[in-house]
Amino acid sequence: MTARLYLDDAYLSSFGAVVTAAHDGWVALDRTAFYPGGGGQPPDQGSLAVDGSDVGVTEAKEDQDGRVWHHVHADLGVGSAVEGRIDWPRRHTVMRAHGLMHVVNSVARARFRGAITGVQLGVDRSRIDLRLSGFDRDRLPEFEGAVNAVLARDLPIRAHVIPEAEYRSRPELVRTLNVEPPVAAGRVRVVEIVGFDAQACGGTHVHSTGEIGTSRIIRYDNKGRDNKRLYWELA
Repeated sequence: MTARLYLDDAYLSSFGAVVTAAHDGWVALDRTAFYPGGGGQPPDQGSLAVDGSDVGVTEAKEDQDGRVWHHVHADLGVGSAVEGRIDWPRRHTVMRAHGLMHVVNSVARARFRGAITGVQLGVDRSRIDLRLSGFDRDRLPEFEGAVNAVLARDLPIRAHVIPEAEYRSRPELVRTLNVEPPVAAGRVRVVEIVGFDAQACGGTHVHSTGEIGTSRIIRYDNKGRDNKRLYWELA
């Protein structure tokens, strides 16, 4: 398995590693800070430095054996030492967007009895799909205002792991109706916005809601009587 450095330090933007496998322009590493995508969060991009030359990493993915593969469009030999570098501005923007979506779905749940059915994080904007009964366009300013009020509180954001048995006994930790959070070695990672919310999540996040900044709804689509799609962007 590839050691996931981003789980311990989401702000780590460079790291040393060794190529453990290579195939058709993809390489697996023994350790990585590249997030391989999942839960609506896109994979990281960046580069690997090898023997003084940089090769771009355009995508990352996880296989069923727990290895993280990096698309480098080059042939790198197994055993090669590399220096990985994350595209930090892109990663940080996605981290802020991820934190925003946690706040959005928590506000939807508490204030409007909503349930998240899908999410797609982006650098320019993020999309969230919610099952919202009795919600209409007139309530958008209320929704946006409630979310920004939480962001302005500058609440700490922390991650920890709990045993699978505890996770199974706490259904409130699961927010996405269609996707169950990952269970690894009998443990589940929980991301907590201190004093506000906790959710099972394996992604990367900023240190506080204040770091997310402010947000606004830029588009609202009806996808059925109770299905709403909202597009948010960071100011």
